[in-house]
Amino acid sequence: MAELFGSSTEKNPFEELAVVYVLYFDEAQGHMPLLIYPVEKYKNDKTFMRPIKYHPIWFLSLNESDALDHIDLEFKGYTFFGKKFLTKSNREKRRSGLKVETPETIVIVVSLPNKIELFGDELIRILTQEVKDKYKDKLFEIIDSEILKEELIKSPKSKERIENGQAIKKQLRASIEKTTRTFFSDVIKNSDATSIRMQKAIAYLAFKGIDVSHINTKEYKGSFSNIQLFDPNKSGEVNFADKKPFILLKINIIDDSQEMEILVQNNSLEEVKGIIVKINHLKEYFEKEIMIETIDKWFPQEELVFISPIIPHIDEYIFFIIDEVSNEKLLSKRIDLSLLKTT
Repeated sequence: MAELFGSSTEKNPFEELAVVYVLYFDEAQGHMPLLIYPVEKYKNDKTFMRPIKYHPIWFLSLNESDALDHIDLEFKGYTFFGKKFLTKSNREKRRSGLKVETPETIVIVVSLPNKIELFGDELIRILTQEVKDKYKDKLFEIIDSEILKEELIKSPKSKERIENGQAIKKQLRASIEKTTRTFFSDVIKNSDATSIRMQKAIAYLAFKGIDVSHINTKEYKGSFSNIQLFDPNKSGEVNFADKKPFILLKINIIDDSQEMEILVQNNSLEEVKGIIVKINHLKEYFEKEIMIETIDKWFPQEELVFISPIIPHIDEYIFFIIDEVSNEKLLSKRIDLSLLKTT
């Protein structure tokens, strides 16, 4: 992330592809980072951490977070994918009413340039599963060690806990690095060869110097199917498909009528049938449906405008595109009108 990382000479090859944040909710200090990959030294930089601190994932309940798979935030050309979950804890809490075994609230955020944001769904799913499977019973030890590091006087027992926690943190960083590298270097099989988003993403990766020369005229046939990154001889484990062909292009607030216009595009070359478009508003974590439409046919590259009323004193909404048959959420975007009003 060139704009946020500055001009550091210690450039990581994945710095402009993905940044991974592992954070927790500290009962005394609020939202706190445990680990940032690939560069951790910016965790106390308020400008760098601003989109993380104000990411909407913190303000949704676990049930709401699970229902939406993950929560996105777009900020200065990047999309921040967030996922929240609870893990085991066995440490003394610093706020009354919380027990030693009160679970830790963990948030994982993956940041990608908007040019390749279509990879975010799968990458955050894989990383979240990796952290849950391998570290769900150990993350509290990293938290404990980070808190103890701030104490001026450290007992021998505290030093031992710090060392144990930092050793686990080192293992976690190595796991994230391996998982991220594997994701981008394995064979990525695209089942939707008509996806324009995939074509643009591959063009971006090629521009960044990633080798996509294995795509030749014999196999290519006008699509970006059977994509391999970095190593064309290595068989991959990531089966990737661009399952979300819809893009929210623009949101316009109509002050006179107290309505908002939402412009959405079918960003594929195929006609899509049986689509439900729905808008809910959020108030104190509760949802209420304010608009629902059914689209019989949505033509390739077609842009549609959806108009929804703005509820007085309500700024937060969720926009859904849902498959009418399978009920699969093809797109879910959180809309905060207060941010639009200030830009």
